[in-house]
Amino acid sequence: DQARHNALEEGGRRGWHSPVSAPARLGALAPFGVRSFRFQWPADLATSWAFEMETIILGWYVLVETGSVFMLTLFASMQYLGTLISPMMGVMGDRVGQRNVLCAMRGVYLVMAATMMAVAYAGIMTPTLVLCIAAVTGLVRRSGGQPQALARLGHPEEEMELLINQNIASSARTYAVAD
Repeated sequence: DQARHNALEEGGRRGWHSPVSAPARLGALAPFGVRSFRFQWPADLATSWAFEMETIILGWYVLVETGSVFMLTLFASMQYLGTLISPMMGVMGDRVGQRNVLCAMRGVYLVMAATMMAVAYAGIMTPTLVLCIAAVTGLVRRSGGQPQALARLGHPEEEMELLINQNIASSARTYAVAD
C-alpha cells in the first residue's frame, strides 16, 4: 500500500493523476470524478427524458387524430429504424470521430424538434408529418448514440470504473423510462 501511495505521489508531481486514487474512496460517485462524465451524464438523462416524452405525446397524438391502432404501431416501429443503420454509425464514428457523430446526432434531434415545434405552432401538423419526422428521428436515435457517448468519455480508467460509468449512464436511461 505504501508503494502505491508513493507511486501516486510521484504521478501527482509529474502532472498526471491516477483515476483510481480519488474515485476509489467515493464508491458509487466515482464516475463523477471524470470531468467528461460529469457533462455527459446529465446530457444523456435529459435526452432520454425528451425521447420518452416525445414518444408518449406524439403516440397519443397519432392515436387520437387517426383513431387507428395500426398507425400507432407504425409510429412506434419508426422509433427503431436506426437499428438498421447502427453498424454504419459505428463506422462513421471511426472515420470522423465519435464526438463529431454524437454532435451530429444531437443536431438532428434539435432540427427535428424545431421542425415539429414550428409545424405545431403554425397549426399544420398532420399524422403523416409526425410519422415522417419520427422516421428521421428514429433513424438517428437507435443507431448507437449511447455507445458513441460512452466512447467519447475517453479517459484512461480502470475497467471497473468504466463499467461503473456505463451502469450509471444506463441508470439515466432507466430512470427516464420509469418516470
